[in-house]
Amino acid sequence: MPLKLRPASVADAPVLTDIMHRTKASWGYSEEKLAEYFKDWRITENLIRTMHFVVAEQDCVPVAFSGCSAVDADTLKIDYLFVSPDAHNTGLGSLLLIRIEDLARKLGLTRLYTRSEVHSGEFYERHGFVTVGLEPSQLAVGKTMPLMEKPLPSTVHLVSSIDLALSGQPWGFETSNEAAIADHFEDAKKRIEHLWNGRTLQLTGYRFIDGVFTGTCADSSFASYLAWRDWGAPDPTAFNLFGSAILRTNDGALLYGVMSEKTATGGLIYPPGGNLDPTDLTPDGKIDVEGAIYRELEEETGLTRHNVKEADLLVAFDGPRISIARVFDVASPANDLRRTIIEHSLASKEQELADIRILRSRLDLNDPAFVPFARALAEYLLS
Repeated sequence: MPLKLRPASVADAPVLTDIMHRTKASWGYSEEKLAEYFKDWRITENLIRTMHFVVAEQDCVPVAFSGCSAVDADTLKIDYLFVSPDAHNTGLGSLLLIRIEDLARKLGLTRLYTRSEVHSGEFYERHGFVTVGLEPSQLAVGKTMPLMEKPLPSTVHLVSSIDLALSGQPWGFETSNEAAIADHFEDAKKRIEHLWNGRTLQLTGYRFIDGVFTGTCADSSFASYLAWRDWGAPDPTAFNLFGSAILRTNDGALLYGVMSEKTATGGLIYPPGGNLDPTDLTPDGKIDVEGAIYRELEEETGLTRHNVKEADLLVAFDGPRISIARVFDVASPANDLRRTIIEHSLASKEQELADIRILRSRLDLNDPAFVPFARALAEYLLS
């Protein structure tokens, strides 16, 4: 069975406590100190209800977990990060830490903070944390625990050029989980009307330096992408790279789509766009991201390159999602363009958009249905 990440439920409290206690016991603390710790420290149902807990499961068995809480307007505190002793050195701690960063960005927070274990400082340092203080350890007498933080960088940047190519190699996640992916897709089809298992291009490696985005993609099935997404993006080396079309009207507003319930992202709010697919390949094996953006723009809104004027090209990093977004200026007021796009969507076979949101200021971004990358792009452009 594949590795999966999921939110914790209150029923997980005993098994998460067991993972935490067994991990503590593996670090060589005295039995007397451990007995005190085990009595006082447990994962309770109330903790799970009030904090952000994520469980990593292997073969349907929890093997690691994290627990976080927002402590101020900027900071997400890592209260718990434990990997079962029999799953040490498997990358689960790093994977959970990556997803903790994703959570911070989703919550609009810009800093991570933790009271590290005596033994864990080097692990956090490898992931960009720095020590900002020390605190005496209650378990290791005479030793100190580092208090550590990591400022999170900006998620939106200007792009000067893109160089993407097809790798020619299969996506390891897809080949390793073929049967489970097929079962997951059959279940998804029962919930989502018109779900179709086409081919997509999954980003399997990239670099972004001085405005230049380079990378490679693997040809994979939509079912594989959907399973990867729904299972908490358990392969941290892969990313969902897609194009976005941000429409900016002549009265200064941005237009975002509300996805219809006929899609796999029903109810979510983000710019018109979609996954890359093999039709975006050029004869020399390159991937035409901007061509994909224009394709999605026309499919979802009815607008073509003749109706828009190109402005900034941006990239938004949103954990396992990366959006390459072209800003298009349109010589129409927001209300008129919204009406035109809705009419187009209703007349189309797919009817991907249920509505269009008009964004004029950051006050229009409070709906939790905004996908984090979409909110970040709008904040950047409306600032």
